[in-house]
Amino acid sequence: MSTWATYVAKSLPVFALPPFIVATFSPGEAAVWFIFITLQGMQLLIASSTDQPMVRGYAYALGGATQVQDMRIADPSTHRSPNVELFSRVWGVSVFAHLVIGIATLVLLSAMGIWSAAPLIADTGTGELWVALAAFILGGAIRAYGGLHVSYLMGIDRIPLLRWWETCFWLLAFVAALSVLLLGGGLLEIAIGYQIPLCLNIVWNAWLCRRDQNNRAGFVSRIRVDREVLAQLWPSIWRTGLGTTLFIGATQGAGLYYATVGEAQDVAAFLFAMSIIRPLGQFAQVPFMTKLPRLARLQAEGERGAQRKIAERSMMLSYALHAFMVIGVALALPIVPGLRGSEVQVPILLWLLIGIAGYIERMGSMHLQLYATTNHVLLHWANGLAAAVFLGLAAVLLPTLEVYAFPVGHMIALVMIYCPIGMINSYRSFRLNFPIFEMRTSLAPVTVLLLSLMAIKK
Repeated sequence: MSTWATYVAKSLPVFALPPFIVATFSPGEAAVWFIFITLQGMQLLIASSTDQPMVRGYAYALGGATQVQDMRIADPSTHRSPNVELFSRVWGVSVFAHLVIGIATLVLLSAMGIWSAAPLIADTGTGELWVALAAFILGGAIRAYGGLHVSYLMGIDRIPLLRWWETCFWLLAFVAALSVLLLGGGLLEIAIGYQIPLCLNIVWNAWLCRRDQNNRAGFVSRIRVDREVLAQLWPSIWRTGLGTTLFIGATQGAGLYYATVGEAQDVAAFLFAMSIIRPLGQFAQVPFMTKLPRLARLQAEGERGAQRKIAERSMMLSYALHAFMVIGVALALPIVPGLRGSEVQVPILLWLLIGIAGYIERMGSMHLQLYATTNHVLLHWANGLAAAVFLGLAAVLLPTLEVYAFPVGHMIALVMIYCPIGMINSYRSFRLNFPIFEMRTSLAPVTVLLLSLMAIKK
């Protein structure tokens, strides 16, 4: 319940704020705002992926593991009392890793933000938008480092505690942004009001971690990086980070590239649709993602049967939720107050293609995350190769299909590269039966999705 609430709160700036933005500001300024939200979405997606190696490290230690490098083969007879000494060493590595992630996020968001926003800001003639952009970039980098505390709380399975407080702070961020807007503030004031509660959330998470550490017998906060544990975790950290950055840079970067060449209203519509699919996908994966710490602990304990049951049920729920929400958005877009009759219109066909691509991405992502509980990470291969195929297809299709080239190229790349790598490896590792497993998990939701979208399109 807490995780659902968090994603609802995180989705409010994407679903509830845009009608006010579109109604208040020019198409050019609205497009700049959607660039801000795109950058925020990139940061959240990077954080959700790069935090996972540390989450698994904590879970392995609590499952009694003696190392955090390779869990493809685990001894079920291993003692299952928590290894607090290893747990403390993982914390020290996580501090260093999140410092690197924070700096890398700052560089990436700065480069992408300046490149994509410069033409639109120049056209609006509003120089304060540069300061607003800086607020979003700096806030994203700080939150990326704050993933240090998020991964800790997830790793110790204090997810409800983490998520309820996140819900409160994200609601405050939305209320602050909306209040400033209704009081007549510009995008700069809205951006600052929006970022302050999110930064306060980081401070609060740090206090929650310190409280748990002070009460955890045997825990030692290590300032010096443990080279042995770093060597064990680093392969999964850099592979996850590189793979996520490549794929997000390609798919989200395509939208930011479109911001430099498309008409302002078309850019705003496309970035709006893309900003919807990100939280929608994250919301849909809640039933599965919340089980990852438990799946990692079961991996360390060698409980394969329990893993398969949890994976099957949680994947099925995630697929069904994704399909339901894509259909719901397709029905709602034409009647949303503030967007109806405005210059910023999301073509229904564009949304349907984006929604189907998001569903296919969910399939590959969950299998890759399931396989990653072995701590053998393939995200850099799956994401990197899929990103290369996507960029090639988008470049070829763009002159003919225009903006539709992006979701079409995305779908083809996912089917060709991303899904096969994830699914084949999870099938082999966990001995899943290909047709039976997919019939139980993805067949019914995808059938309902396709039939419903065909009916809506007609």
